[in-house]
Amino acid sequence: MLNTVIESLKKKGSGTTEKGVERAQEIMKAAREIFATEGYAGLSMRSVAARVNVSLSTVQHYYQDKDTLVEAVLLFMIDDYRIAIEQLNQTMTGKTQIERLMAAMDLFIAEILRTEVASVFMEIWSIANRNTVAAKILDQVRIREQKEFVRLIKGLVPDLNEGNDEIRAALMIAQIEGLTIQLSRKSSGQWHHEQLVAAARMALLRLATGSN
Repeated sequence: MLNTVIESLKKKGSGTTEKGVERAQEIMKAAREIFATEGYAGLSMRSVAARVNVSLSTVQHYYQDKDTLVEAVLLFMIDDYRIAIEQLNQTMTGKTQIERLMAAMDLFIAEILRTEVASVFMEIWSIANRNTVAAKILDQVRIREQKEFVRLIKGLVPDLNEGNDEIRAALMIAQIEGLTIQLSRKSSGQWHHEQLVAAARMALLRLATGSN
């Protein structure tokens, strides 16, 4: 989270103390909570200020506007996943690339099963088609996601070039986004959530390896 906060703070054009970084983290966490429960429309700089119990000007000092704050929230969530993957890999010394990949996929699926995470992404997907700022933010998030997935699958199929890796990574992201939408429903029709997750794991593995 710290790297994302620091990236965001660079945009305000002045130095930030360690205490200031901590305050910026608090603001971002509050924004994520409001965004997850009340959506984009319900999120405002004033509501974040009230949640953290600071002035509006304090929030604006760290994040110049609502969209800057939303961007920081979403990029933090992707970076948080990347850090979790790096920590996971440190515990999997000696494991095969497939085993590391599936562990990473399980971690990602566990994240989208969290209501807070799913709600944030569902909201940003829903408004991206009519909100150019949201669409730009979503593009940035997907670029980071794709880079992470390419890193996870690179070399699994030696004969494929980098372009093919990127296509497979994009399809894996689409698969997970679809799973997120399906699992967000109270009922998944004739399928139990556990069945959908198990099927998604196998589908992701096939996409990663190019197997039938």
